[in-house]
Amino acid sequence: MAKTDELLSILAAQKINIHFQPIITANGQAIFAYEALSRGPADSTLCSPIQLFSEAKRQQQLFALESICRRKAIEQFTQQQLPGKLFINITPETLLQPDHYKGLTLDLINNFGLRPEQVVIEITEHSPTDDYALMCHAVKHYQGEGFSIALDDLGAGYSSLRLWSEVQPEYVKIDRHFISGIEKDKVKRDFVRSIVEIARAVKSQVIAEGIETRQEFETLSEIGVDYLQGYYFARPNPEPRHELSKTAKNVWKQIKEGREVYKEQGQIGQLKLDIPAVTPEMLVEEVATIFDENEHWFSVAVVSEGVPIGIVKRSRLLQKLSKPFGRDLYVKKPVSQILDENFIQVERHIRLEKVSQMITQRNRSHLEEDFVITENGYYFGIGQVIDLLKMITELQLKSAQNSNPLTGLPGNLLIQEQIDQLIRNKKDFVACYFDLDNFKPYNDQYGYAKGDEILIYLAKLLKKHSHPEVDFVGHVGGDDYVVIFRSTNWQESIANILQEFIQFRETFYNPDDLDNLGIWAEDRFGEKRFFSLMSISVAAIDSSSASLGSSKDIASRLSLIKQEAKQVKGNSLVAELSGSLISLITDLENPPNLSNKKSTVA
Repeated sequence: MAKTDELLSILAAQKINIHFQPIITANGQAIFAYEALSRGPADSTLCSPIQLFSEAKRQQQLFALESICRRKAIEQFTQQQLPGKLFINITPETLLQPDHYKGLTLDLINNFGLRPEQVVIEITEHSPTDDYALMCHAVKHYQGEGFSIALDDLGAGYSSLRLWSEVQPEYVKIDRHFISGIEKDKVKRDFVRSIVEIARAVKSQVIAEGIETRQEFETLSEIGVDYLQGYYFARPNPEPRHELSKTAKNVWKQIKEGREVYKEQGQIGQLKLDIPAVTPEMLVEEVATIFDENEHWFSVAVVSEGVPIGIVKRSRLLQKLSKPFGRDLYVKKPVSQILDENFIQVERHIRLEKVSQMITQRNRSHLEEDFVITENGYYFGIGQVIDLLKMITELQLKSAQNSNPLTGLPGNLLIQEQIDQLIRNKKDFVACYFDLDNFKPYNDQYGYAKGDEILIYLAKLLKKHSHPEVDFVGHVGGDDYVVIFRSTNWQESIANILQEFIQFRETFYNPDDLDNLGIWAEDRFGEKRFFSLMSISVAAIDSSSASLGSSKDIASRLSLIKQEAKQVKGNSLVAELSGSLISLITDLENPPNLSNKKSTVA
């Protein structure tokens, strides 16, 4: 059957299948809404929504098709009594179709007993378009009918960003491109953080869609998006679940507990002063009284619906009031008329060093001003520059005293503190000891300068394959390193580290030694013998293994596990997981091979 006839047949019989995909709250505990997704008949060449809508557009049947999709979505949503809101995809071009009539969606929801506030119109494009005027017309059309608006694929094109700035929709969906692999891509993380910050300012809420892995979920939760959607939570289904599974809720609980350990260490949140915020309507004289009663407060935040909109500084307020007729001019005015909108606002998880850079980049006249600390965009407290400088100085001194001078990584004392804190807080982790095999003979043969290059390279390699926001990389000394993994894909990370080390190892040796697969050098007894090319032995132990009361217990057990790992020729990973010793990687001279072979050592 020709596609023309096939489409007309589908429309005549209204053979459209509706699937619903849940949109999850940021805390991972509840379903906020469902997006209705339309499909053609399963046995049709137009089953795919891309082909279906493309053919409808070609035949100028777009509004006819979307009318059926909308009616079926609303009907099935109400029949199944699904909780939360309903997101309906609408193409702006339907407004230009000759058969379009105004008020269709409003009539449909009235017929099925829904209210406009229960429905979100998701402005989407089935094919790329630069027709900004049309998209703007579509948004204003549905806003005029009382519907909330969601912009799809934010960041995919100029028109969506421009539309966001002008019509201020209630929801914005970040394009899947910026979500895929976000845990490994700093640029993507910074982009999404920027979108979240802008959304807070314009009172939009951010939906991250296309989430397919736990790592993406963890990273986006850390960044603070409002809602989450993707295959990781649920695939589109004609009859979706009404609530999240216990497994999904437990995953979020694990992530939240993991973040609690790190939220204060070296992060701006630890400098918070609990200074209550004021509302924009509060009178200036009331704010002046607050300063009179609290002589150590230099500023207060002005907050509307939990979101900071400005700051009032003690010095500038007193300056205004001390001028001739100052009190008469200002005391009865709302504080919104004198607040300073040019203030620094930072999320509580931001590193101290980054906030220091933001402050020092400001005009000299602003260097001593306080800053506002937020949590997921909402007011958290006030921070003072003097406290920031003091804390950074203390951290730098401690770091300098306890870091390895060659690699700059935290040394033994800081590694122990990290492990002990995790144990005290009963947090899950995997401690991994990385030992560079045959490094000493290489160092003797090629010289200390080349040896130092390798140690620096390995430090960078460990940091590259660890999660920057939850994992900890330290340098015990010499050719020994420790990584404390909190990220869940630690085995994959280690496999990638070992494989990349093998690939880069060829640059360490001259051609003859590479051909011989090693070097002849003196051992510790002064006898000449053959040493294979360098490799890495990894010993790992998880926090669920028995009798781990301190970092010293961990170090002692890792030393024994390392002996087992070094029995393996080449790269290896031996781990004690829940008390059982397992060889996970036994050979990486070939592509990575993760196994679950039980060790012969008990």
